[in-house]
Amino acid sequence: MGKGLIYIMDMESTLSEALVRRVIDMDQYCVFRKWDMDINPEAETAAYANSLKGIILSGSAKNINSTKHTPPNIPSQFLEMGVPILFICYGLQYLAKLRGVEIVRCWDETDPAKRTKAVRKKDKGEQGPTSLLLTEAGQQSILFRGLGANFPVWMKHNWMAEHLPEGWTLTASTEKCPIAAMEYNNMFAVQFHPEPYNSLFGRTILHNFLSYACGVTTPYF
Repeated sequence: MGKGLIYIMDMESTLSEALVRRVIDMDQYCVFRKWDMDINPEAETAAYANSLKGIILSGSAKNINSTKHTPPNIPSQFLEMGVPILFICYGLQYLAKLRGVEIVRCWDETDPAKRTKAVRKKDKGEQGPTSLLLTEAGQQSILFRGLGANFPVWMKHNWMAEHLPEGWTLTASTEKCPIAAMEYNNMFAVQFHPEPYNSLFGRTILHNFLSYACGVTTPYF
């Protein structure tokens, strides 16, 4: 236990700097990279193979279904290092799509009959404080340790995974987003954002990931 090296991949999120600050404030070292930087993934992963404790993929302002631009992505080598990984927002969608799951609209409009093309342009999806409901598995997850069965999280998304990837465990849902958190072995994916300071329990969730998954010590808990 002690300080560790955390690799943060920026998938073009407006909250990436907040995520880095959280990790640094929790007394950890970090490598901060934008997804499209010109790096050699084999050399990069080899350089950190013996010191890396965990990886975090940020959210993104980009649409993973875009056909006009290349959606942010990460070299497969990073996903095969064997260290715990936390996928945030777009990260969850990216992971789900890799496993053959469609990424669909998360509507703010509750009436399907009113979900027209015109309404879609103004629809805000799921934004701001949102009630997260843990499943029974979620209540046993190390990621949500000490948080109870229901608590507010910070949402900022218009898209979501249509269903759970095969083999994964559903750990949380919201009223509008059935797949709000899921996990498989040492990989954890959340549709919400734990990194901004207005996320009441975000620091607890990041602490749980760093402490119980990555095996490092944070100074505030």
